[in-house]
Amino acid sequence: MKLLRQLSFRPVLLSLLQAYILVLAVFFLLPVIASAQEQTANQAAARQWAGNWLVVGQGDEQLVWQLKADGTGFAHGFRADGQLTHGFAISWRMDGDTVRIRTGGTLHCNSGMVYAQFTGWSPVTLDFNVIDGRHWRQHNGGILAFQRRLPNWETPNHGAECPNLYRADGRDTQQTASAGNQ
Repeated sequence: MKLLRQLSFRPVLLSLLQAYILVLAVFFLLPVIASAQEQTANQAAARQWAGNWLVVGQGDEQLVWQLKADGTGFAHGFRADGQLTHGFAISWRMDGDTVRIRTGGTLHCNSGMVYAQFTGWSPVTLDFNVIDGRHWRQHNGGILAFQRRLPNWETPNHGAECPNLYRADGRDTQQTASAGNQ
């Protein structure tokens, strides 16, 4: 009987507890590691698109998209003469070969001045498939062609003079944008 009183289940319980904690840690860490690898691929793809771009939509609509690698940005629309007509804030993210975009806020020109206001994010998400290194196709069929980067583009601020696409870029981009050349 003395021998049975001296035996303790403490080492056995401790070993079982350690094994349980190890299994639980692996169970929770595997999904986190898998999503981190997926996020890394999406973040690398997002960095490829980050920057200021001259974009042409269907119908030769001229746009400037400012995409930041952190998923924020702006989109600005211009008339054929290069004058800003509208713009909005965007929130974007890559999901494999799909780009998901939400818009928010508005920007427009009135009497030569920029007026901006943010009223919240749109409940609608626009989805684009990345076709290749220069083209995105919207799920409704419209295509965006990324013509070239605009290194000198700056976001127009509320109360500033309405920008002109051609003056801001320092060269005549009207032919480049409508012809689709680089």
